[in-house]
Amino acid sequence: MRSAHATTTVFKSLVQTLRHGWRPGRRAAAAQSPESTLMGDAAHSTLFMRSSLSPEPLREGFKIRIARRPSVLEDAVGLLNRRYRQRGYGSQTLTLSPERMTIVAYEARQVIGTLTVQLDTGHGLLSDECFPDVLNGFRASGARLCEFTKLATAPRAPTPATLASMFHVAFIFAHQLSGATHIAIEVNPRHVSFYMRVLGFLPHGTPQSNPRVNAPGVLLIADFQEIGRQLLGREAPGSGAGEPPPFFSHSFSNAEEKGIRKRIEAALRRMDDTP
Repeated sequence: MRSAHATTTVFKSLVQTLRHGWRPGRRAAAAQSPESTLMGDAAHSTLFMRSSLSPEPLREGFKIRIARRPSVLEDAVGLLNRRYRQRGYGSQTLTLSPERMTIVAYEARQVIGTLTVQLDTGHGLLSDECFPDVLNGFRASGARLCEFTKLATAPRAPTPATLASMFHVAFIFAHQLSGATHIAIEVNPRHVSFYMRVLGFLPHGTPQSNPRVNAPGVLLIADFQEIGRQLLGREAPGSGAGEPPPFFSHSFSNAEEKGIRKRIEAALRRMDDTP
């Protein structure tokens, strides 16, 4: 489970960057076809490639990969543990599973972000430890849950684009392909306003002390229909003069989304075929 405290720097950076007008046009100008040719091991894990997320012309290709293979998983764990050590938290582990997808973002051959999506397949979610009654209430109402966890970005990552891209891939996997209807995420109380304002999450239950990280946690849940509405509006300008553009304007186009969905489907089939 992503530490409730460990996201502080990530989201402070994101809010500051959004307020100061990070320009999605940089991303669009550098965009390549979603059908970029992939070679070797990368063909089995790379969902998307473009020349760069960054305005610096010498930075090499932005990539989004899923951790089907140990080498990509090790990259994700390495970033998580570097960021956790900086904040005094314990080591993290990740494992490969068809019920879980770890998303890893790269730029200039460096890991710049990771996010794990856990499907609710009867074994429970990490948030069940502190919020079982709330989550069971959603299940009883017919909701199909998933959990976003173990989120980290590198200090110099282009934060809005990295987060929006990973969240968009998570939406494709969890909602479009796996049928989840709601996202659960457990965060520190200081991050609640960001999730509510930018992504449409709502708090449920009362804050609890999370024994895994010895910190308070708030359970937030979002309906994927709301996330879908945000994605449909991702080309819209900001709501007024000086207002930043929508969060998902930093993510993928419709054509790019279609290509990514096809690659995730192919990767899941390969996992099913693995003895």
